[in-house]
Amino acid sequence: MVKVVIWFFKKQFKISANVPIEVANINEPYLLLANHYGRYDPFIIADFIKKKPNFISSDAILRDPLYGPLFKGLGAIGKKKGMRDSHVIREMKKVIDGGGAIALFPEATRTWSGVTHFIDPSIAKLARLLQVPVVTAKMKGAYAFDPRWARSLRKAKIEIDYSMAISKKQLKELNSEEIMQIINAKLAHDDIAYARAENIEIRSNHKAEYIERLLFICPDCSSIDGFTSVKNNFSCNACGYAIEIDLYGFFKTNGKVHFDNPRDWHNWQNQHFVNLILNQLNAGIKTPFFEATSIEICEADGNGKMAKKGIGTLSFYADKIKITCSGFDKELFHKDITSLSPQFKERIEMFYQEKAYRFTSTTHQEPGIKWELAINAVWAQTDQKFKLSSYFKHLY
Repeated sequence: MVKVVIWFFKKQFKISANVPIEVANINEPYLLLANHYGRYDPFIIADFIKKKPNFISSDAILRDPLYGPLFKGLGAIGKKKGMRDSHVIREMKKVIDGGGAIALFPEATRTWSGVTHFIDPSIAKLARLLQVPVVTAKMKGAYAFDPRWARSLRKAKIEIDYSMAISKKQLKELNSEEIMQIINAKLAHDDIAYARAENIEIRSNHKAEYIERLLFICPDCSSIDGFTSVKNNFSCNACGYAIEIDLYGFFKTNGKVHFDNPRDWHNWQNQHFVNLILNQLNAGIKTPFFEATSIEICEADGNGKMAKKGIGTLSFYADKIKITCSGFDKELFHKDITSLSPQFKERIEMFYQEKAYRFTSTTHQEPGIKWELAINAVWAQTDQKFKLSSYFKHLY
């Protein structure tokens, strides 16, 4: 079934690859590392290699009633995002010892801005532990095809560069720092710069829809009221600042163009918002910093099945997240939150003590990244920096 779907993808969306013969026909255990853009990356990347790998996947998608069984059936190994998980290491070793291959996305999340995220140096330790060849796959053009904030795919050209990055012999000779230098060099990519240089056309009339899940601060009025998007246009809910996305994915407006692409806007916004949260923390504000309404609340025990508790409101305070939901009011204190991040379908997934929570916007417009940035700011201020998302550490 997957082969049929990916065959269609490759034809419909012009997906091509540069695959060295030693990668295409590899028949021994290996570790595949790739940059991460879209929902279908595992299937696309694996399709060009004869020996299919077992992917490491967020346990959030494995909980999904539709996609969970599919990913499990294809051999996906679940991992709790933002948490050290020795079980996953044992499972990877078991696959390798059994003659299989492992694939993972070392950025630990899909890129928000189109630029390869920070890669944790622990990936070098994993490579040395497994002692198998390291293959890399760098996707180019995928941000135009399937940006993280979009709900539908867009027709745009994608190219993948594969490489036999590190041999077994080199693994024994190189230290961890040298291994990381090779991995970073092979996977580093800026898809905004690539799209600008290559004039990548995006054949879609819905290029702006749901971009409010990425961009929530207006550069014209600095409000955090978010945006409303329709087809190729989006506008600020507070001041009406309006943007049109052109054929190549860049921004146009009749007023001042603060940023002509999502990467630069995103980078400015993140630092601006973090500073705002830190200022509110230092000011000792007792009222909610921000809220989200019409949120579906789900709860699970550990790795159990999510149970819907109702539709309610989330409020972010200096010391807690408050859930206001008929018959299910709760206060979840930041110090006891193990991890929080937007994951599959941009739902906010959170682990709190022995419970797992999922918060889903019924309008699909709430920016989960706003909540991740805010909780990271709190942790940075309260001696819990070990919890910080690796790709946001530079902001604090």
